[in-house]
Amino acid sequence: MKTLWIAVLFLFGSVTMANAVPLAGGLGGTAGYGEHQLADNDDGSTSFIDLSSVFDNGMNFYGTTYTGLYLNNNGNVTFSAPLSTYTPYSMTGSTANPIIAPFFADVDTRGSGDVYWDEDTVNGIFTATWNAVGYFSYHTNPLDSFQLRLIDQGGGDFGIEFRYASLGWTVGDVSGTAYARAGYNSGNGTDYYELPESGNNAAMLDLVNRSNAGTDGLFQWQVRNGNPAPVPEPGSMALMSIGLAGLFSLRRRQAA
Repeated sequence: MKTLWIAVLFLFGSVTMANAVPLAGGLGGTAGYGEHQLADNDDGSTSFIDLSSVFDNGMNFYGTTYTGLYLNNNGNVTFSAPLSTYTPYSMTGSTANPIIAPFFADVDTRGSGDVYWDEDTVNGIFTATWNAVGYFSYHTNPLDSFQLRLIDQGGGDFGIEFRYASLGWTVGDVSGTAYARAGYNSGNGTDYYELPESGNNAAMLDLVNRSNAGTDGLFQWQVRNGNPAPVPEPGSMALMSIGLAGLFSLRRRQAA
C-alpha cells in the first residue's frame, strides 16, 4: 500500500508543470550556462569531454557505455569522434558515430551567440547550451537558443532533455533546403529516433510550442538499460493517477 501511495503522489505532483520552458540557468560562468565555453567558430568542436565525474557508471546508450562525449558547434554531441558536418543528415543513417542532436544545423557563432557546457557533479547533469546563436555565414538575425541536458539516473541509466527557448532559423547559407534535424542515433543505422518535425522548416521553428512532456519547448526521454523511451506526458500521468486513486478506493471498500 505504501508503494501505491507514493505512485499516486508522484503522478499528481507531475501534473503541476510550467506552461513554457526557459533555458536552464544558474550554472556558473559569466552567462550562467557553465564555466566552459566553446570559442566562437564555424563547424568546430571540443576535444573529448570526460564526464566520469558526472555519470558514475557512464551512460549506457543502446548497449554501449560511454564515459564522455564531444560537443559540436552545429547543435549536437557525438560519442566516438567530433563532428564538423554542417549540413544536417537524417538520424536514421549508419554513421558509426552515435549522436544526440537537439538542433543539428549550420550554427555559426562568429557573428552572434555562444556555446557553453556545464558539468554538474553534485546533481549529475551535463548541460550544453546554444545561446542566441546565428547561422552560416556570420548571420546575427534571427537567432536560436536551445539546450541539451543529460541527467544521470544511476547504473548507466540517464535522461535526455531538449529545451527550445527561441528558434528563428533552421538552415545555413550553403545547405539548400536541408533544414535542421533533431533526435538521436546509436550510429548503427538500426537504433535511432528522430522527431517528426525533423527536416521540416516550419515544424522545426515551432518546436518552441510543441512537446512530448506537456511543457512547450520541452522534450524528454528516459534511457533505461540502454533503450530510450519518452517520458509520459502529464495528461497521461494524470489519467493514470485517477485510475490508481480509483483502485485504491475500490480496495478500501473491499477491505471494509
